[in-house]
Amino acid sequence: MVKPLMDDDLNRRLVALLQLEGRMSHAELAERLGVSRPTIIDRVKRLEADGVLSGYTARVSPAAVNKPTVAFVAVRYKDNNEAIEQRFIKALEDEPDILEAHTIAGEDALLLKVVADTPAGIAERLRRIRALGPMVTTRTTMVLETHWEKAGPSPFPVEGPGKKVRK
Repeated sequence: MVKPLMDDDLNRRLVALLQLEGRMSHAELAERLGVSRPTIIDRVKRLEADGVLSGYTARVSPAAVNKPTVAFVAVRYKDNNEAIEQRFIKALEDEPDILEAHTIAGEDALLLKVVADTPAGIAERLRRIRALGPMVTTRTTMVLETHWEKAGPSPFPVEGPGKKVRK
């Protein structure tokens, strides 16, 4: 029986380091984890192939690109038409200031994370969202302050990481 990749402590520590600094070199990863560079290269390739590591991106601060206003927008469909919903979701994907879209349980159908330069900019994006799907209503929650954001879920079990990852 093959052990799942994330059941391995070295893989968990490797993922945790990459979450902290995705640009860390294989040599530095190997040094911090106390293994050889070829071991790290092989592990990273396997984690990528298995979909554990799904990409490497730069996290851009919305404020740094003059879009400091953040809102979460709950979307509700007036009709239950899956074809229309799928076209709407696809159209949302092309909107550059919609950073996230999640199908959710409850009265609302989608939860979007939207950024803009000002609250008036959020209002404009809401108009565009409603224009994309005329059979939708929205409810918006403005973010007053973001305390922190994480790069992804911890690769460690809830009980704790066992070994601490050095920064």
